[in-house]
Amino acid sequence: MDDTSSTAAIILAAGSSSRMGNGRHKLLLMLDERTVLAHVIEAALASQARPIVVILGHEAWKVRAVVAAYMAQQDITVVENPDYLLGMSTSMRVGVATLLEGKSAKVGQRMGQDEDKEKGQGEQSQFDADSALIMLGDQPLITAQVIDLLISARKTSGKPIVASLYDGKRGSPTLFAASLFAELMEVSGDEGGRTVLERHREEVEFVELGDVAASYDV
Repeated sequence: MDDTSSTAAIILAAGSSSRMGNGRHKLLLMLDERTVLAHVIEAALASQARPIVVILGHEAWKVRAVVAAYMAQQDITVVENPDYLLGMSTSMRVGVATLLEGKSAKVGQRMGQDEDKEKGQGEQSQFDADSALIMLGDQPLITAQVIDLLISARKTSGKPIVASLYDGKRGSPTLFAASLFAELMEVSGDEGGRTVLERHREEVEFVELGDVAASYDV
């Protein structure tokens, strides 16, 4: 595969935190003096993945404040998913649509722009990624090394899907080639990319990551 190809990271950070109770937002929980989501964003920024698209939903204004701290690096685009309550797949579709469209009057606005730029929001350049890594915003133990290993597996295998295994069990993240973006746009509910992966199981490169801890989500 062409070494100049790029893989985007789509970080799903829109969930309602229904498992947490007490009104706590799981992505904003602290771990080693940083939020859970901050760990995921930092791993993505330290990796080869570009661009990085963060999908917000539940209490977006709170989560946006976490992402804002990293916006100076200009590698992150923030997108709000108004339909996040309809399942994880809606956030994945918003992320993929952002890569496909590259611009929108509401989607793809970079935070930190001055007022004049905000008036012209949606005028950014097209994203140029030949694959996308679907990441969970509540997987704080993920590392840049894991992300890069999955990207490397895509390049060396040439397969359209690269799936993570943790001691033989499938987990997140999962990488999909751009040739499958149209299929990802058809999924619904909380199935994520599972149905697309199963449909193309013979074309999946499975990467054993070993450490179960890295698969942990809050």
